[in-house]
This record gives sequence, structure tokens and C-alpha cells, in this order.
Amino acid sequence: MGGYYSAATTRCLLFSIKAIVQRVVYRPAALTRRPHWYTGEAQPLRIHKDRQAASVIGAPVACDIRPGVRVRIDNVVSIGFVGTDHTRAPLALRGRLAIDGERLDLLYELVRRDPLIAEAAVLSTCNRIEVYVAAPDIRAALGAATAHLLTVSDVGAVETAGCLEQHVDEEAVRHLLAVAAGLRSLVVGETQIGTQVREAFEDAARRAAAGAELQALARAAVQCGKRVRSETALGVADTSVSAIIVGLARRRLGGLHGRMALLIGAGRINEVSAHLLREAGIGDLVVVSRTRDAAARLATACDGRAAAMDDLPALLAAADLAVTATRAPEPPVTPAAILPRDPSRPLLLYDIAVPRDVDPAVGALPGVELTDLDGLRAAPRLEGARDGVDAAWRLVDACVERYAVEARARRAVPMIARLRAHVDSQKEAELARTLASLEHLAEADRAEVGMLAHRLVNRMFHHLATRLKAAAVAPEADTYLEALAFLFDETGTSAAHDERGTRHVSGRHDHTSDMGRTEQDSIAQV
Repeated sequence: MGGYYSAATTRCLLFSIKAIVQRVVYRPAALTRRPHWYTGEAQPLRIHKDRQAASVIGAPVACDIRPGVRVRIDNVVSIGFVGTDHTRAPLALRGRLAIDGERLDLLYELVRRDPLIAEAAVLSTCNRIEVYVAAPDIRAALGAATAHLLTVSDVGAVETAGCLEQHVDEEAVRHLLAVAAGLRSLVVGETQIGTQVREAFEDAARRAAAGAELQALARAAVQCGKRVRSETALGVADTSVSAIIVGLARRRLGGLHGRMALLIGAGRINEVSAHLLREAGIGDLVVVSRTRDAAARLATACDGRAAAMDDLPALLAAADLAVTATRAPEPPVTPAAILPRDPSRPLLLYDIAVPRDVDPAVGALPGVELTDLDGLRAAPRLEGARDGVDAAWRLVDACVERYAVEARARRAVPMIARLRAHVDSQKEAELARTLASLEHLAEADRAEVGMLAHRLVNRMFHHLATRLKAAAVAPEADTYLEALAFLFDETGTSAAHDERGTRHVSGRHDHTSDMGRTEQDSIAQV
């Protein structure tokens, strides 16, 4: 800087820069309240293992920084889910809880409007109904999600006692990754669930219900499912529900050549069933659906023929096996639709719809062998599905760990942004105080002082941000972030700084004396 300054002015300028650095970086007033971390001399931060967060996923963790005080990193959310599946709820209850169409629209409307829920996604399949949420207070959010689910389903809490489960953070992540990998399916290793998970979370995003947290979770789950199918023995054999049905029918009928199969419903499940039946050599393949165009498209794709739903009784009488998978509000197959038949030529009827497509009374009719989803649980599994389960679980655990690292890294981004805003605001405040006491400087010199402060803060913050990014992926990340949030907390320190700032700019005639007092304050605090 040009010009000539007296020794007092030079000391004042250097001290002002020092004050900016201390104000922005060290937060000495906060440090003095940490006697067990800070005892008068600079010491390295000690991470206590018993203070690590219970979960490595992006949960709103809190650790005791001072006796009786708990602090929280702002805007950090936890992930959790509430729901049930074929292992916890009987088919009748799953049918009542099933969510689609208008009920799905209503459920999303309720969760979007709920202030306790930041993000939400609904996964509803034949064998499970689960609501995933992200929220700062995850337990309250799960309670709200449960209430909304029961309201939409018109099911009482007493009826679901012991059937609905809740998991949060790491366990919730592990659960969804295992679901997408087919490890929690009725048929272990089934392939369709991965697509169902992806489409469910994409639908939630389109509805503006799922945000960054749940979309990141969905990507991790879908990727995990793909790896399980490509890197373990679970991907060797077709382990879908349709494959199990075709295998059961082939064994029961002694082969499918010359047999007639009826598919009721033209959705994705029966698309798979149609292709597998063709590969197994089925003789005649007929498709019926509530939507005639859908039936025609599937029949054309699998070299079959479409028929009208009104002809269902005659078609069932001619069929050797039937697979029904519709979303009809009422069962399309009732005892009245079953014509008398020779018991020596049974009808194998597979109902894989939720709610049921077949009235349970049909199973008591002579010549009908009815198998529903609960009945398929006892079916023998394909050899390929028995292998690789342990390897698949190990891969799921590895994917959970990877997700945890990525979640911790994501948490550091808003923290760094908030710290940068904090640092800049403190720099500007101290710079304004400093320049107010240096009015005798030329404009160019005042600008140079501002640039010097800017460069100093930039250099120090770059190191801080770099170290924070590195710490964010460590297992102790929650503790580091909590400590950082505490050290930069303004509570209880602003008034003291404002008082010192007032003394600092109170008048040039006492500036040297004020400087000495402030230096003593800083020394006592640091």
C-alpha cells in the first residue's frame, strides 16, 4: 500500500487484520466453554467413540457438547420406512392395505401436506406396502405416515398390531437394498422387484414427494439389485413368481405340451408368465383383460389369442391352468364362474393378485386346485435361487457402507456452504469496523485492506473446507460435524463481540487503549 503511516496506524491495521482472523476462524468464546476439549492451550480434537452417532446414515444426530446442552446440525434428515410384507401380514390384510389408483393419489396428497414429512415414497407390490420418509424428526414422521396409510386404507390400528414394522437410518437403507436385490421377496432372488422399486421412487419424484435424499436412496437400491443379479448366483436362474408357477404347473401336469393356459390380466406379471409359458411349450395361450386392447397387445406379443372377459366361465372350463393378476376391485373369479368339471382333469388356478382375484370359496370346488401368494411360499425353489444368498447379503452390506460414505459426503456440502456464508458475514462485519477507524486512508488503500482480508479468509477457509470434506466420509463424521456446528454457533458470543466492536470504533482518540484491552481479551479467551 502506498503512503506513509505512523507506527500507531500500522499497529492498528495489523491488529484489525488479526481481529478479523480471530473473529472468523477461532471462535474463542465458544472454545472456552469446552474445558474437556480445550484447556487453555491448543490441543488436537479428540473423538470419543462413545459419542459417535448411532447411525452412519444422514440422521439428525446430537452429541453432548456441554453438560445439559444438545446441539443439532440444521436441516439434517433421517430416513425411515413403515410397512408390511408377506412375512408379517396375511394375504387378506395385505389386500386391504394395498395402495394404487385414487388411494395412492390420496396418500401422496396427505404426506406432501404433512409438515412432519420432508420427503416420501410409496412402494406397493403384490407382497408389500411400504412408505419411505425423510424428515428431521423421523419418529414423528413415521407416526404421521402410519396414520395416513391407515386412513387411506380404512384399516384400524388394532387390526395392524404386530404387522407393521418401522426401521430408520442404516436398517431402513439395508432393508430397501435387500428388497431391490430380491432377498426379501416371496421368491428369493426374483427380478421384477428391482424395476418396481425404481418405478415407485420415480413416481414419487414426479409427484414432488421424493427429494434428493430418497432419490439417492433409490439409486443405491437399484444399483445394488443389479450388482446382486450380475455378480452372484441369484442371477443365474429365473426366480420370478411367474417362473415358480410355470415350474409347479409343469410338474403337476407332467409337461405343458398340448395344454391350454389362460392369463387373466395383461400387466407386467402376466407378460412374464406368457413368455415363460411359451418357452415351456404351452399348446394354447389365451389372454383376457378388463381392457380388451391390452389383452390383444399381449396376445400378439406371445403368439396367443385374446378373448372377452364375458367368456370367462367357458375359458376356465377349457383351461388346464390359469394365472390371474389383475387390480380389479372385486374378484373376477367366483364360484359362479367355475363350471362343473371332471376331477381327473383339474384346473390349476394361480391367484397372484393383491387384493385377491379369486374368491377363496373357489378352492373348495371339486376339480379346482387354487394356489394364492401365501401358498406359493411353500413351493419348492429353483436350484439357482438356493445358491449365492450369503454372497448377495455380503454385497448388500457393502452397498450399505458405500451409501453411508456418500451420505456423509452429501451432508458436508450444505455445512460448507453455511460455514462459508458465516465466515463471509463475519469478515464483512469486522472489515466494516476496521475501516470505520481508518477513515484517514485513501480509497485505494482502503480497498487494498479489504482485498487483504478477503485473501486471508479465502486461504484459511480453503484449508478448513478441504479438511471438512475429508472428515465427512470418516466413520466419526457426525462428531466432526457436530463439533464444527458448535464452534461456529453464534449463541452467547454475538453480544460479547458487539461490545468489543463498539469499544473498538468508539473514537480514534482512545484507539490505542481500546486495542490493548481487546488484545488482552483475545489472549484471555485463546
